[in-house]
Amino acid sequence: MLKPSKIFSLNAYQLKLIALITMILDHFARVLYPDLYLLKVVGRMAFILYAFLLVEGFIHTKDSRKYFSRLLLFAFLSEIPYDLAFGDAWFEPNRQNIFFTLSAGLTSLLIIESKKVASDVKVLLVVALVTAANLFHFDYYYLGVLQVVCFYVYRSHRFKQYLTVGILNMFFMARISTQSAAIMGLIPIYLYNGKKGKNTGLLYYVFYPAHLFLFWLVKKYFLN
Repeated sequence: MLKPSKIFSLNAYQLKLIALITMILDHFARVLYPDLYLLKVVGRMAFILYAFLLVEGFIHTKDSRKYFSRLLLFAFLSEIPYDLAFGDAWFEPNRQNIFFTLSAGLTSLLIIESKKVASDVKVLLVVALVTAANLFHFDYYYLGVLQVVCFYVYRSHRFKQYLTVGILNMFFMARISTQSAAIMGLIPIYLYNGKKGKNTGLLYYVFYPAHLFLFWLVKKYFLN
């Protein structure tokens, strides 16, 4: 467990709020006003927080299978709103929403923690997940799965966490891009105190497809 800051700290609930707000800003720009580049930059923080919170959820959950089932359920529930918002189509096979990415990330953690799988096989299975994330166009591609793995494997080594996750984001798709701004998300993560805070329940999950569908409605019926 990482030591919380003695000056100022954030609990998991507060990290979720930051993740939700930055995600809204990012999607607001990407779906409705593409010229608002600054919001896209700020929005890069969102997934790095979601990846970190996924690991925290995995560490503290009492039922990892139920956790996985919930993620996968919302992956399917979110696909149509996601495709409408970003592809303006009811079905877009070339893009899959963030819940598929998180499901793959959680699967990698289940593999790593499995006592029935040999170490070398674990590596192959995680590589297969990373490859699948690329082949099926999961949001954030390989970065999504590898970032979750780094947060988990180095959960007791803050410097290694930041270094590996930072490098992955700085050189996403083998080039320096807007994704580099994601490292700003390491600041609230640094301030995390390990406490849960308020319980968000399913609202945390429902919000994702709901706001995407709302943005699509605004774009289709008010901005066109």
